[in-house]
Amino acid sequence: MPSVYTFIILLFFWLIVNVAHTAWVEARRFFWEKRITRSPDGLLPGAAAFRVGDGPVAVLFIHGFADTPCVWQRMAKRLAAKGPFTCRALRLTGSAEPAARAKKQSLQLWRAQLADELVRLRETHSTVWLAGHSMGGALALDVALRHPDLVAGVAVFAPLIEVSRKRAPLLPPGAWFRIARVALCLSPTFESPFSADGVAADDPAFTYKRDRFIPFCVYRGLFELVRSNRSQAGRLQKPLFAVTAGQDSVVDTAAAQRWLAGCPGPKELRELPDT
Repeated sequence: MPSVYTFIILLFFWLIVNVAHTAWVEARRFFWEKRITRSPDGLLPGAAAFRVGDGPVAVLFIHGFADTPCVWQRMAKRLAAKGPFTCRALRLTGSAEPAARAKKQSLQLWRAQLADELVRLRETHSTVWLAGHSMGGALALDVALRHPDLVAGVAVFAPLIEVSRKRAPLLPPGAWFRIARVALCLSPTFESPFSADGVAADDPAFTYKRDRFIPFCVYRGLFELVRSNRSQAGRLQKPLFAVTAGQDSVVDTAAAQRWLAGCPGPKELRELPDT
């Protein structure tokens, strides 16, 4: 009988934790939503996909975790102004959207969206490059591996090949996610550890809104993507340009550098040690 009582007590405690976490996150989301003004289609300010330039070389930009296409504004505009480029910055399905729509994200949806974007760009452009940051960099590599005939090359910035352990004591980040997914299985959302506002280090006037409340499905898609890419470096034959950040506490820079070094195609790899 004591074991039955222990089980009931643990089950009750587990339910209380789930309900408390859900109530806390949803209350914070409610007040956060009160402070922002979404566009008529429900997006965060400035989060819509955009396109600049009309050159024969297309560059498809893929933003990262909790980010929006706005992160690419300066780079895309400069490329379009100085070279023969059409720059298309997409918004990953579910990103910057209200909670009900954000909860429908998955790696499969992202892959389908990117493949569709690639096909459409190739219909009107002689060459298509992929450019991605963090999780978007991992997606760019994944898509290039899946659709090599559609991609001329890849440029990635701090690609999320593995999640850094700097914020994950004792266990790998993937293990902590699996524990949280079981322990908080009735709670569908985490609050992002990142700032709600992205700010350019070299230009404080350049700011944009980030997603603040991230559904579990996004984390699930991220870790599924990491597992899928993990042993695929030897298959990437396309030209590759990559930049890694020496002080990154989100991306495992050493793991990214090892993966990128293992790509057999032509490549240029740079590290910014103080970034």
